[in-house]
This record gives sequence, C-alpha cells and structure tokens, in this order.
Amino acid sequence: MQMPPVFIMNAACAAGTLIPARQTYEGRFDHSAVTTGTVEDLPGRDPLHLGTWAAAHRRGLLDQLS
Repeated sequence: MQMPPVFIMNAACAAGTLIPARQTYEGRFDHSAVTTGTVEDLPGRDPLHLGTWAAAHRRGLLDQLS
C-alpha cells in the first residue's frame, strides 16, 4: 500500500510563499518577471506552454500515479 505524501505548512510559511508573487505583481520585484531567451537558446526550440507539455506527456504522468 502506497501512502500519499504528507504536506504540512503553517500559516506564516504559507503567507511567506506569496510575498515574491505579490511583489512581482505590484512591480517591486520586476527583475524576476523579465523574459529571457534561455529556453530558446538551450534546447534550440521555442518554449512550450505548460498545458501543451502536460497534454503531450499525460500518459506518462498518469502512469507514474499507479
């Protein structure tokens, strides 16, 4: 029997994970929102949208759950 992973995060830690996202949204952390060409440079192709990648790898991802 496989047990699901236990994930515990207290409220202070959970709130702290949102700080960088909030600062980026408000424009105070702009350096992390800059688009670079790294994804095109390293694999030599255009980047994929997460939904496109997930659809292409759906079967393999689901197989890992069983």
